[in-house]
Amino acid sequence: MDRIVLRGLALAAALVLPLAFALDPPNGDLTELGGYAENRFGPRAPQAIFVPPLAEPARPGASYDVLVFGDGFSRPEAEERHARYGHYWTDHLRNLTGVTVGLRSAGTAPLAAYLASPDFRERPPRVVILQLSERDLGERVAGLALSTVTTPRPHSVATLRPIAVEPLNRQPRTMERTRAQAWSPPPIGHALDLLVKALPRALLNVTGGPVEERSLAYAGLFSSAAATTTLFRAEDFQPWRTDRRLLEERRAGLHAIQDAVQANGVTRFLLLVAPDKGTVYADFLLTPPPHRSAVDEVMAADPTLQAVPLAAGLTALAAGGVRDLYAPNGSRWGLEGQLYAARTVARTLGRLGVLSGAAEASPDVAILPCRPDQGDCTPTPTQTD
Repeated sequence: MDRIVLRGLALAAALVLPLAFALDPPNGDLTELGGYAENRFGPRAPQAIFVPPLAEPARPGASYDVLVFGDGFSRPEAEERHARYGHYWTDHLRNLTGVTVGLRSAGTAPLAAYLASPDFRERPPRVVILQLSERDLGERVAGLALSTVTTPRPHSVATLRPIAVEPLNRQPRTMERTRAQAWSPPPIGHALDLLVKALPRALLNVTGGPVEERSLAYAGLFSSAAATTTLFRAEDFQPWRTDRRLLEERRAGLHAIQDAVQANGVTRFLLLVAPDKGTVYADFLLTPPPHRSAVDEVMAADPTLQAVPLAAGLTALAAGGVRDLYAPNGSRWGLEGQLYAARTVARTLGRLGVLSGAAEASPDVAILPCRPDQGDCTPTPTQTD
């Protein structure tokens, strides 16, 4: 019996140890969740990070021009081991405009509780931005019940002097993803996790996991080694996204939140629904999904809801050859997506009268120089067979 156990351990070591030394540690939420190789799906183009970060976790008693309640599109999530403050659209927004930006988790620090707090009454921000992931609209948005809010019915918003745009013009650092190093302790746990998740998929053709690899109709949409496929959350293609009645119910609830935020007559509200990766890249898939998201369309159908439309613009940028709008190894924005969101929010705040002199810079200009040896200077997609 001991011999069988020892042989089993030796076989496992012979399989796992070389794999552990060869694998890059997972940086993306999709490579880690689905058990896919970071070496294949990790971005090769550089990302950007501000050190120190320009947006900060909101401190009790501190005043901010813009307070963002968001998720992993806006700030690091607690479970993301490699996520760091400094590379989100919120940092780019501060860099582009000079406004102070505070960050709160929409999940652990509910907006309704904040609206009932002394902080909001005594130090109201000029803008509250609620950033939700599109997939969150499938269920009632948690933490946004307004039963604890005792503010009066909304009245007209006071005419305040716009904040003058004063860009910080900080230059972010290049942020390369973590690579496998022969002299570093090998990620044995990751290798085991990848084998457990990948072997049933590869050997038994097991499907139905939380992450899907789908073929692209064009190469060059992402900078990863997997030129003609990328990863998506399986829930990105659920049919509820076309249910207009459900989306109209969600819109009515979000409008009630807007009214509650703006009831003090000082603070403006802005809704930022981050489109899911599958929504933006649906038309670039070799086998397009049968359902197309109607989220942006339904939200825009109410002109009084102050929402930032992003899906159509991101799709247009992808069609124009901008790579890594979303991370090839993750479900959230890469550098170009973060920049586009920041610039679009800045322009929207200008139209709302919160900012004066908001830049109208082209959203498809990268903030980092291209690297000719990596092909970053020629991102035009090429049709594949």
